[in-house]
Amino acid sequence: MSMQHLTIDDTRAWFQAGEREVFIGDVLDVITTPTTRIRFSRYGKGAAHEWMVTVDETLVVTKGALTVRSAAGTQTARTGEVVSLAKGTRVVFTGEEDDTEVVFVTHMHSADVQRESHQLSLVDGTRPARGVTRLIPPAAIAPAGLRKGA
Repeated sequence: MSMQHLTIDDTRAWFQAGEREVFIGDVLDVITTPTTRIRFSRYGKGAAHEWMVTVDETLVVTKGALTVRSAAGTQTARTGEVVSLAKGTRVVFTGEEDDTEVVFVTHMHSADVQRESHQLSLVDGTRPARGVTRLIPPAAIAPAGLRKGA
């Protein structure tokens, strides 16, 4: 497909990080494209989760503010601002405002695609959000014909 228009409403399934107000869901993954992942996240004020960046990643804050803390320091990005993270960086993301929304964009080299399906196990206490479909690791997802609402 040469062009797609995607919104947060196109997220097929949401995961909740433990009991925190952190929700994460993909709109593009290795099933829809072998090298690009687009993930939306929603954070409540003060909600935080730790993450190990497994591929180079770019975050675009589309609403609210997100603080990113790593060994290199702390950066708060607000609506319209971008944070770039290198593979191998351990970070803690914290929502600074209610209803903070972030788009995560990754472009994986083909060697990284095979390792990508193990990424969700790195989030402590990740579980499916109540009332939504469980996100199955990409290698086990049904064919692309079974999309949203299936």
